[in-house]
Amino acid sequence: MALFFPLFNFPLAVQIVATILVGAIMVCISFPIKRFKDFLFYGFGFLFLTFVFGGANFMLSSWIGALSVFIMLIFSFVIFLAVKLFLHRLAKKRARSCFTCSVQIACKGRVTEEIGYIDSANVLYDPLTSQPIVLISKEVFEKVVGEDYVYYLVNKQKAKNLPYGHYVNVGSAVSNGEMLVFMADKLTITEKGKARSYDKTLLGLSLSNFSKTLDSGVLIHSELA
Repeated sequence: MALFFPLFNFPLAVQIVATILVGAIMVCISFPIKRFKDFLFYGFGFLFLTFVFGGANFMLSSWIGALSVFIMLIFSFVIFLAVKLFLHRLAKKRARSCFTCSVQIACKGRVTEEIGYIDSANVLYDPLTSQPIVLISKEVFEKVVGEDYVYYLVNKQKAKNLPYGHYVNVGSAVSNGEMLVFMADKLTITEKGKARSYDKTLLGLSLSNFSKTLDSGVLIHSELA
């Protein structure tokens, strides 16, 4: 296009079609395309960035008038940083969505539905039963149990009120190296439309803020993934 378009007077329709085809080829060569959704995602980003660094600058000049190259570079750099931050967060969200699932927890007559995260790094096991422990956040604990988690931290004897409630030593994973563990009647994981259930699953109260980072209050054990 750079060589031939300036030399020949191609019709406008030919120029538009050729530009679209070249853009599609550039997207396919530059990005890891596996699905048509990937092509649409990266293709939109390609067109958007083309507008930002071309059309947006032209639009700004038409509003304000002729600007120095230095001002245009600053404007482009600011736009670039904003778009980069947006795409980074969007890509991070897409990556997290591949490991999320719907989780239903039944315990003591209560049924709680949450978003779960399949965590390959969760390899905690109960030393008494050797069963895997599914980690839950403070907020999910209060929904499942119906009481403030602080009561259980202050008075460890309250753990006996929970089904198979006890404390296990997990090193530095939680405060003081001890985690409150109890048993849910049933844990149902729904992933990609397929549900699988586990009876008598152990849940562990985690005091870390993983729910804000992962947008999930339940960390599925690697054995249950």
